[in-house]
Amino acid sequence: MIYEKHGRYIIPFDDVPSQRAVMPEISVEERKGNFVEVETGFPEEMAVNEAKRCLGCRRCLGCALCWAECKPEAIDFSMPDETLDLEFDEVIITPAQDNTFERLDKALGYGIYPHVITDLQFERMLSPTGPTDGLVMSPLNGQIPSRLAIIQGHPEEDENHLLPSLILGVNESILALHKTEELEVTLVSPFSDTFEKDYLPEAKKVKGLELVNGKPLSVKQETDGLGLLLTYTGTDGEKQQEFDMIVVLTKPKLSSDISNLSKKLNQEVVSA
Repeated sequence: MIYEKHGRYIIPFDDVPSQRAVMPEISVEERKGNFVEVETGFPEEMAVNEAKRCLGCRRCLGCALCWAECKPEAIDFSMPDETLDLEFDEVIITPAQDNTFERLDKALGYGIYPHVITDLQFERMLSPTGPTDGLVMSPLNGQIPSRLAIIQGHPEEDENHLLPSLILGVNESILALHKTEELEVTLVSPFSDTFEKDYLPEAKKVKGLELVNGKPLSVKQETDGLGLLLTYTGTDGEKQQEFDMIVVLTKPKLSSDISNLSKKLNQEVVSA
């Protein structure tokens, strides 16, 4: 067979640096009259040496199962290595991303009031595998809210941020409305040009969702209750409205790895 004749991808495991370490144990005398663990665990030096034995075994073992299972016969072990230059209009890079976001204005209440949460926390709440089994629930008292606000945490004129965050806000609103009876959702954020042109007409058709082209200013808890008082500016001036729960749209913070990769590739990185 071809894979038996051309085995250049088959790497033998001849680089095991040492035998597996033996787990240290306390002596028989030390075990008498107590319930101390017999195995002591690896000390730091032994643990490091044991970790160095890792071979990173996600390499080809030469089993040829891929060749045998590939119906289009696209695997050819006899192909020589070659370098290709490919041209693309856009490149999508998907490295690991920390779930961190740019600092939020304290005036919006996040970190002060438990029923002011981020879009990431709300997304997790809406998930069937989330902490509330997909049920929209106020972290303050466990009550199901009837008035929910989704507000822009970074209202600066930044199309690269506003557009994806607005789309996320609308999508989360639709999920929340689908899961919660008699819920009213208000989304407060400056609208980007692309959102107004391509997405706003459809978003206005969502029953139970009010879209406000405005800038959130502050969130305060009512002194005589548990409600949250949102102050924002809209096209017709400053307004105040009370809600049971507020979700703040965040701006992802690029990790140092992504920033370094962006510099290496000489490409601007934006949210998607």
